[in-house]
Amino acid sequence: MNYSKNGAELKKFESKWTSFLDADDFRSQTLAQIIKDFWLAGINLNLEDLQKFKTLDALAESLNCTIKCNPRPQLLYIVDLNEKKYENLGLAIVHRIAFKVFLRKHFTSQTFR
Repeated sequence: MNYSKNGAELKKFESKWTSFLDADDFRSQTLAQIIKDFWLAGINLNLEDLQKFKTLDALAESLNCTIKCNPRPQLLYIVDLNEKKYENLGLAIVHRIAFKVFLRKHFTSQTFR
C-alpha cells in the first residue's frame, strides 16, 4: 500500500475539508453519516433540519446544543474521537465525520490488486 499517497490525500482533505462540504453530494453524505452516528448513540436527528444550516458554524452550534441536551458518552466512540476536551465539539464531530466520508469515497474509488 502506498502510504505516502494516503498522507497526501489526508493533507489535501485537511486543507480543503470545509470547501468539500459545499459540494452537494459530499454534504448530503456527511449529513447522512452525522444522522447515522448520532442515531447509533441514541440521538435522533432529522435530515431536513440539518439541511437548513447553511454554514459550518451554524451546523456545529446546533450539534453542540443537541449534545448538551442529550449527553451520550458513546457518541465520541462512535464518531471515533478521543475523550479530550474540545473547544467546539460540534465542529470536531463534523470534521471527523466528513473525514470518514472522504475516506470512504477515496477508498471506494481505488482499485486493489
